[in-house]
Amino acid sequence: MGLGAALAVPNDRLRAQAELLLDGPVARDALALAFSESSAQSVEVLVDGPAFYPPMLDDIASAESSIHVNQFGFRPGRVGDGFAEVLARKAQEGVSVRLVVDRQGSDPERSAREHYERLRAAGVEICVVRATKARVPTGPLGTGGLMRWNLAGLGHIDHRKVVIVDGRIGWIGGAGIEDHFNDGRFHDLFLRLTGPVVSQLQLVFLASFRWLGGTVPAGELGALFPTQDAGPEPIPAVVLHNAPGRYRPITQAIARLLETARETLDVVNPYVTDRGMIRRIEAAARRGVRVRLFVPGDPNNWACAAAQQFHHAGLLDAGVRILEHPAMLHAKAFVRDGEELLAGTCNLEAWSLKRFFEIDVLIRSAAVAAQFDERFSTPAEEASSPGQPLTGVKRRARAAAFAALSPLL
Repeated sequence: MGLGAALAVPNDRLRAQAELLLDGPVARDALALAFSESSAQSVEVLVDGPAFYPPMLDDIASAESSIHVNQFGFRPGRVGDGFAEVLARKAQEGVSVRLVVDRQGSDPERSAREHYERLRAAGVEICVVRATKARVPTGPLGTGGLMRWNLAGLGHIDHRKVVIVDGRIGWIGGAGIEDHFNDGRFHDLFLRLTGPVVSQLQLVFLASFRWLGGTVPAGELGALFPTQDAGPEPIPAVVLHNAPGRYRPITQAIARLLETARETLDVVNPYVTDRGMIRRIEAAARRGVRVRLFVPGDPNNWACAAAQQFHHAGLLDAGVRILEHPAMLHAKAFVRDGEELLAGTCNLEAWSLKRFFEIDVLIRSAAVAAQFDERFSTPAEEASSPGQPLTGVKRRARAAAFAALSPLL
């Protein structure tokens, strides 16, 4: 993994790096963190809301010192209200509860205002990424204070979905805290991680929270970055974080996985429109790699769907198996040769690959890759229908137009 202009942070220095973030204002450049390979003690793949929300809530309810949530979509509803109730209760018990949410995805100041006011009243500290506002508050939600220019943040939506409990348990995946991930409309997953790699998730959260003006007492750092046990069989793992700018380690990692696959390659993604990545997928199939591309059969973004379908003929001609899941498949994952799994929040379209805040974890483990195949890929293949090339002049012309616009989608 090339470090570029980013700062390499060995695991044994994460707490020291965190201490620097508490000294004063944090610039956006500080979010371009690069990590050395670490390890997980355990990795569990959990598919769909009924499988991942209950254990996530159990972890949150068991928190003793801190709960940190970075979430693009956290809205009121059956799921959101349940999470809000537990988070509020833990804050009232004295646990430090901190949230980073995106204005576009969570709407904390308009439609979801009462939801967030209840959280604030309970003692939850909330910071908001406002990618469409030229001037933004300098501090957390509802604290008033001075306004600052946000020109460097314009267009850079926070698409991350992470939960960290007591610095020891990490959750990373593609789903929001929203009802449609729990009732079958959206098909997604989370990974539950324990062990040293969780401290990398913690540092990313802390850097983002401080950048947005949130406060973290220095006395909490010991609990936020506890000594981590990798266990008798450590699982090699590293967190990759795309922060706006030139350093985009997730984008680089996806390209490497596509380019170096030798035998098998699974690509799971709802928005496959980037021409460079599509060419890499085609090239893998043409050199004899068995490629499965999982996409939604019921897409929620018709423009991206049209742009993607423009490429179906070329992908199928190269030998790619396109599998259209009947639900809105929303998961983002890549499995290379049954050896490496990359999963998290990054889509295969220009905004995710180049402009948004995204976070993934890369895991080198045949056992974890096999778990992913058993719990996600095999059931998804059984439920899916084969993708077809577009037919009809109008449909092909419409798809070609959106494919030409794909860098803007």
